[in-house]
Amino acid sequence: MTRRKAGSQAAFIATEVPLGAQHVFNEHFETVNQSSILSTSGVAALILGAAAMSSCNKETESEIYQDPVSLAVTAFNLKADIDNPGLDSAYFAIDLQHGVIFNADSLRKGTKIDKVVADITFASTVSEAVIEMSGGTTREGEIDYKSNPSDSIDFTGNVVLRVKTDENSAGISYRIKVNVHNTDSDSLYWDKTALASLPSRLGSPRRQKTVQAGRQTVSIIEEKDGTLTLSTTDDLEAYNWTKREITLPFTPDISTLTATDDRIWMLDTTGSLYSTDDMSVWTDTGEKWSAMLGGYIGTVVGLRISDDRTEFAQYPLTNLRISEIPDNFPVSGTSNLVTLANKWTSSPVAFFAGGILRDGTYSDVTWAFDGSEWVQLGHGGIPALESASVIPYYNYRPSSDGKTMIEYSVWMLLGGRKADGTFNRTVYISYNNGVNWATGATSLQLPEEIPAMVGVDNIVSAREMSANISDAWKKSARRQARIKVETDGDIVTWECPYIYLFGGYAPDGTLYDTIWQGVLTRLTFTPII
Repeated sequence: MTRRKAGSQAAFIATEVPLGAQHVFNEHFETVNQSSILSTSGVAALILGAAAMSSCNKETESEIYQDPVSLAVTAFNLKADIDNPGLDSAYFAIDLQHGVIFNADSLRKGTKIDKVVADITFASTVSEAVIEMSGGTTREGEIDYKSNPSDSIDFTGNVVLRVKTDENSAGISYRIKVNVHNTDSDSLYWDKTALASLPSRLGSPRRQKTVQAGRQTVSIIEEKDGTLTLSTTDDLEAYNWTKREITLPFTPDISTLTATDDRIWMLDTTGSLYSTDDMSVWTDTGEKWSAMLGGYIGTVVGLRISDDRTEFAQYPLTNLRISEIPDNFPVSGTSNLVTLANKWTSSPVAFFAGGILRDGTYSDVTWAFDGSEWVQLGHGGIPALESASVIPYYNYRPSSDGKTMIEYSVWMLLGGRKADGTFNRTVYISYNNGVNWATGATSLQLPEEIPAMVGVDNIVSAREMSANISDAWKKSARRQARIKVETDGDIVTWECPYIYLFGGYAPDGTLYDTIWQGVLTRLTFTPII
């Protein structure tokens, strides 16, 4: 699939790039003669020269192209309403070629649009502007907008704006669509119908551990009869697991299963560290550890006991500064280790949260590893707990002016057991890589159907989604920042990150034989190109 780019003469104009004002239709319009999409800046139409349009084929083009400037709507906004917040924050694109005015980023769920006042700017040559409403819940009929610009419009049905000039009595029409989300766009949605069982051979497994190894998801499962199953897939959505019984040359501690890009690692029940690159031949590394913390750039990091002291460990050893762990460093029950790598970090930084200290105290600290040493990153914001699950994901926050939504990489934390033995049901979120945590919004919390659990594994996997944007004004949309997007004609394809939760244990120690999948609703919306 190739990404098409609009030609250098494309006549779509935007003086600012707010959420919803980027141009969904730009893939349609390759030349000046083919396109006219305006932003709501109010000055865009002034840049469209009549000379460029005069070269159009008069036999095939409609009146909208014969005189676009004199009939142009140059800006469209909704006026603020104290009883209906958010109306004036919506940005509207104006598609002259198709005669459509629309807000690409929908208004929040529940926004009332049956009595809304619009602020419409025309070319000075427009002499007549009539709004026709039909099929609405509150009113139908016509409004003479030039005479009654403060009259309310019912956008729950079909709304058409017809404009004329003294020289062009036929005029042109614009369809006006005010999009409203059907769901909370920033809710974390868990699909009950997509619930699946763990990929065991026999059903009702006792224990499991699932990790991401390169492009493959790998599960090792202890079956109800005590045998082991290796299950792998490179397509979580299709649930096409390859399963086979395996026999290991050691007694594994399944909870320590860890993956780096090209190897799988695991401790046995005595702490010996084993590794494999093909899941068939396991090698004893000669290391003996007391705890596995996770993978870091082709190595694994953990703890070992040496001369009656617990110290940091890494294999293969690269830049780790070996030293005794501090008193407030957990020796067990830490969350999964997640890694941050971006252009501002000289080397990736790995993080975990919580755990149990040597004296049995539960920790609320987040620790970070930069390749050479471990440092305390922050504490508090989450309860002191063991075996929580930290999920690298995305969330959105309003900009300082409240008119756009900005995408952030975030950590989410869920599950885990507190010091009093109760299970954590709250989802916490960090926007600064674990330095500070806060309770996530209500829309991010787990539904009642997902039980409280400890030791649940998570995998974030991209699912390819697509949409036809030839009539994209009918669709919800969102600003696209980090997630890969490609276009081919009218088809836009993007990678939508889904969260998969594997297993987890109940208060009585029973393994939940479940895989849940969830996604931030906004990420499923058609991207704004």
